[in-house]
Amino acid sequence: MRPLEKIIDEYIEACIKGEDAQERGDSKTYNKQQRVIQKIRKELKLNSEYGLEKLVPFFEHSNRFVRLETAISLVPIQPDRSKAVLLELSNTRGLTAFNAKMTLSEWEKGNLKFDF
Repeated sequence: MRPLEKIIDEYIEACIKGEDAQERGDSKTYNKQQRVIQKIRKELKLNSEYGLEKLVPFFEHSNRFVRLETAISLVPIQPDRSKAVLLELSNTRGLTAFNAKMTLSEWEKGNLKFDF
């Protein structure tokens, strides 16, 4: 079992690298970072000592993309707070705002799948 601090550091790093790749139009790197984030979601969920709840503090992270990924990750366990963060982000500018708007739209349509 990996230490929680290492998992969280990797999560934040993957979010920040993913945002940077998205802004640069580097889909290969963006997709790689999304796989890392997905792996971390699964790892936290499957670990009885950790759980996805360990991401809750990152609703307040200074990086918008970390907040976006945290909101998406926590929809199954904190839907109201996740929705509030997504709404807040959707009222900003840029690709993160667009991602938040699309996530909200797909959520409202019932299309979000949580296989982590």
